[in-house]
Amino acid sequence: MGRFVKNTLFESGNYALGLAATSSSFRPNIAGFTSQTALRYSTSSDKLEYYSHTGNVYQTVANVGSGSARITKDSFSGNSLRSNYGPLSFNYTVGTLWTANILVHVGTVYQIPGTNYSFAANAVSGTDISFSSNPSNLADITIIHGLNSTIAS
Repeated sequence: MGRFVKNTLFESGNYALGLAATSSSFRPNIAGFTSQTALRYSTSSDKLEYYSHTGNVYQTVANVGSGSARITKDSFSGNSLRSNYGPLSFNYTVGTLWTANILVHVGTVYQIPGTNYSFAANAVSGTDISFSSNPSNLADITIIHGLNSTIAS
């Protein structure tokens, strides 16, 4: 049984928090944890990892000051006669991790995923965003995606 640190303050000085360090094949079974969170060091990739309970997978933490981000903004102008806009600059598959890392605003109003909008395949190419209510004429539609795209180098 492992040891847990709870509500502990690390004073300044020569202190460090030790993490589990094993190969990727020895990742713990998160189903047994009550909080479904984990932070560990992978000796296979030589990277820090965290467990994403949203996607039930381990993700690599990018090194501070390194890596790249692929954050993209798509903009459209509302038209009260239609609900679909696109194609977006990135293809989405409903139910994937990517759909949880998108910010959508019509004007200054945040849109709730699955309630105010969804994604639909574009007949020509890419993916469209489909709103449950047609945005008003000339309303600024802003879609920011790729918020989880920091990649460790």
